[in-house]
Amino acid sequence: MKQSVAFYILVIIFIFLTSECSTTRIVREFHDPIKLSSSQIRNKSIKVHMTDGCLYLLDSLKAGNNTDSVSGYGSYFNQYRELIKTNKSSTGYYFGPPFKIPMSGVALFETNNATGLIGKVVAMTLIGVPTLLVSIFCIINPKACFGSCPTFYAWDGKDTSLMAEGFSSSILRSLEKRDIDMLYRAKSTGSTFNLKVTNEALETHVIRYADLLIFPRSECERVFATEDGNFFSVSDIRSPSKCMAPEGDCLEKVEQMDNRERASEADPKNLIQKEYIDLEFKSVPDGETGLIIGSRQTFMTTYLFYQSLAYLGNSAGNFAARIESGDSSLLKRVNKVWDLLGGIEVSVSDAKGKWTKAGEISEMGPIAADIHLIRFPKTGIKPVKVRLELTKGLWRIDWLALARLEQPVEPIKISPSAVIAENKNNAYSRELPLRDTLEPLVTLPGDSYKLVYELPSHTQEYEFFLSM
Repeated sequence: MKQSVAFYILVIIFIFLTSECSTTRIVREFHDPIKLSSSQIRNKSIKVHMTDGCLYLLDSLKAGNNTDSVSGYGSYFNQYRELIKTNKSSTGYYFGPPFKIPMSGVALFETNNATGLIGKVVAMTLIGVPTLLVSIFCIINPKACFGSCPTFYAWDGKDTSLMAEGFSSSILRSLEKRDIDMLYRAKSTGSTFNLKVTNEALETHVIRYADLLIFPRSECERVFATEDGNFFSVSDIRSPSKCMAPEGDCLEKVEQMDNRERASEADPKNLIQKEYIDLEFKSVPDGETGLIIGSRQTFMTTYLFYQSLAYLGNSAGNFAARIESGDSSLLKRVNKVWDLLGGIEVSVSDAKGKWTKAGEISEMGPIAADIHLIRFPKTGIKPVKVRLELTKGLWRIDWLALARLEQPVEPIKISPSAVIAENKNNAYSRELPLRDTLEPLVTLPGDSYKLVYELPSHTQEYEFFLSM
């Protein structure tokens, strides 16, 4: 990506994040911690952002796994960043009882060192890393800088390979949403199915549940998911007869799910510049049809996200805490940036050549490709002409195909019977069922776990999806 592109969109982000501050009450009340004097900030290791806009700057934090509060020594500031109370002297000695902070009032914890943090605190902590250390680490291990999500590996019949990445856009609790990823090449080995989940990024990952959705299937049918979470068995999958992109013929790159992706460079002057890919299917299956899309994003959104955090500097934690505290106007401005970039919009041509929108793919994530199904309206027109509209430089497309939809199907949901730590860095070193509870699985950089699932039958072939 060229520097002019990055500068263009980052200016847009800055405008969205800083506009209208004078007319938004919550912004005036949540003063930036960077405005505190250096003597107030010095030697503080943990910031506790409260939902009412107040802030604790603590030297240490004490918390149990199941406690409803945390405690520590330091200073307490109101929403205007006026010092209200301290239990530490200027010479560094503590006096009086520690602050007792109710977890129900905490929006976010912020620290540069997660050592010693456990339980609910880790799940609510934003961990910052000095820019210089990040730069050096990224040069040595670029995948860690651009992974940004839990990565899942499974057996593909020959080796354990990358299958999915989880909740790419759920960077805060308030942004959490369900994520369903197809494990397209996954194979079972007997009566159990194993997934390996790793934290390969400079982040803390909070996994509340990781259910396996399975569908019995035959050799001539597969199961795909639509963007609204419905599942269909499909058959008679056919490749396009034509694929034309701005660079010319792109058919060879989209005929199979083989990692030979069609991609483009971002526009050097306009990062939200659109492009079109035109498809034609001369061979059309009978009945209701749909478009299968195997795709993933480039690192454009990842870069923009982390560069935005860099521009926020010491106010990044305060910014995140405002969103966690319910600042809907700020959240709308953030989402507007991603809306400008957009997804992959799919349209179908009618008999008069008019394009009608059939659906849109918008799942974020640059590491593992996911496969989606877009249902087409019943037109009876042959050949079928399809147009994809997408932002230049944002998407990598691996597979495009037309298939006949057989029937909707319902999954069998299986929760892991065991979650087993695979390295010594893990917080958990025992078997631990991963369920949708208030006590999630929290992983730190370098952590690795094996998730074990018990299958209904060891002789049946299944289609596998991961639900998080």
